[in-house]
Amino acid sequence: MKKIGLITLLVYLFANLAYAQNEEDALRYSNVHLLGTARYMGLSGAYGAIGADFSTLSSNPAGIGLYRRSEFSITPLLHIAKTTSTYNNERHDDNKSNFGLGNLGFVLTFETKKKLDQNPIRNFQFGAGINRIKDFSNRINIKGINKVNSLLDTYLIYAGNMNPENLDVFDTRLAFDTYLLDTIIGASVPTYVNAYSYIGGFNGAIQRKTIETSGSIYEWALSGGMNFNDVLYFGLTLGFPRLKYYQESVYSEFNLTEPNKDLDQFNYAEELKTTGTGFNVKTGVIVRPADWLRVGLAYHSPTWYNDLHDNWKTSMKAMYTNGDIFTSKSPTGEFFYDIETPWKIIASAAIIVSNKGFISADYEFTDYRNSSVKPNFTYSDINEIIKNNFGPTNTLRLGTEWNAGPYQIRGGYANYGSPFHLDVNDGMIQSVSAGLGYRTKTYYIDLGVAYSFGNMDYYLYNADYIRTNPVDNRYETINFGFTYGYRFN
Repeated sequence: MKKIGLITLLVYLFANLAYAQNEEDALRYSNVHLLGTARYMGLSGAYGAIGADFSTLSSNPAGIGLYRRSEFSITPLLHIAKTTSTYNNERHDDNKSNFGLGNLGFVLTFETKKKLDQNPIRNFQFGAGINRIKDFSNRINIKGINKVNSLLDTYLIYAGNMNPENLDVFDTRLAFDTYLLDTIIGASVPTYVNAYSYIGGFNGAIQRKTIETSGSIYEWALSGGMNFNDVLYFGLTLGFPRLKYYQESVYSEFNLTEPNKDLDQFNYAEELKTTGTGFNVKTGVIVRPADWLRVGLAYHSPTWYNDLHDNWKTSMKAMYTNGDIFTSKSPTGEFFYDIETPWKIIASAAIIVSNKGFISADYEFTDYRNSSVKPNFTYSDINEIIKNNFGPTNTLRLGTEWNAGPYQIRGGYANYGSPFHLDVNDGMIQSVSAGLGYRTKTYYIDLGVAYSFGNMDYYLYNADYIRTNPVDNRYETINFGFTYGYRFN
């Protein structure tokens, strides 16, 4: 099994399809950011001590305990992703957008009938619905001139001295079938050359790769909560995330050797589809020691994804200057495996300024070294890479909301630390947000927008074997949310 190379500081694991079930799968499904309602979005998620919003079911479940009335809410969401890729001083932009749901659900509130001195429980709640915790939609366009090496150079290393019938049917065998790799006639053991050898060696190529991803993770949440004397609030959520991930990529090389070139160009395409479901438990408390102060604490168990299902296939097409065109396709590979994501701790605090507004903050800690791909005896090498290259992450979220009669204005900032263990900014994400709201006794409307940005390096092929310049990818996303909520009882 080939693995993404980890060189010098790190290798970007997000988009490259080297093989199914590897360390990038663990990172992809562990590194989630709740989208939720428009109010939650407008505060950059700094909501752990505020409560009474459906997003809290997937962040700090104790927030359900602050509901005083039953409520239904729905949040249509527009997600826009843009990536700017710079490779060997050549820059290209691409973008993708999609509509979805940030949340859909209800909370039922029940008051206790006994007097306060007989029962400290003022009310209890039950909630159910879905929250969107990850959006995979993106499109990347990479292009640049490489005068040093080719993807075919890595295939020479992969092939080694294998017999052709033993070559990997997902890459090197395809290259052999399309004459991008060939054996030297008369050699005592299989010895390979690539198509550039026919023209005296590699003298440069235009390299291009397009990567398109789609899908999401929706978490079905079943929650219960209690309000003790309007001072202590408790909540528990059973989460059932369901993931769908799709990725298509096409790598192309256009030969720049003139005038005696034989190979004109070749394409290598990959398709991956992953589906599966998981389970987790979240619990939390919120304490109100004074009317102006709330503090919260939440714990998220690992998410256990069982029987994730990968469908993976590849194809290759080579075009030669004499007009010959050769194509080859791999079989469809099906793989079943499990992933365990790391646990999280979230500490929160909020200062309440009477009925005028509040300022809130969340601190979140998680350690991506606790991710794993299972069964361990099959994927022990991958789990070793996770232990050595991932690390603890600190996340800070700040938010504020202010009222003007029935209207609210909101703003927020979030900083999500890099999941890699080295002290680098690669992988760090920052986010700024704003929002508006309108509330009556029976319904409310919220608008929220969040802009996030960050940088990550990406390698066109395995840099453990062939040294190549990284692609500098700058990722930007804008999420627009509109929430309608209706209160009853």
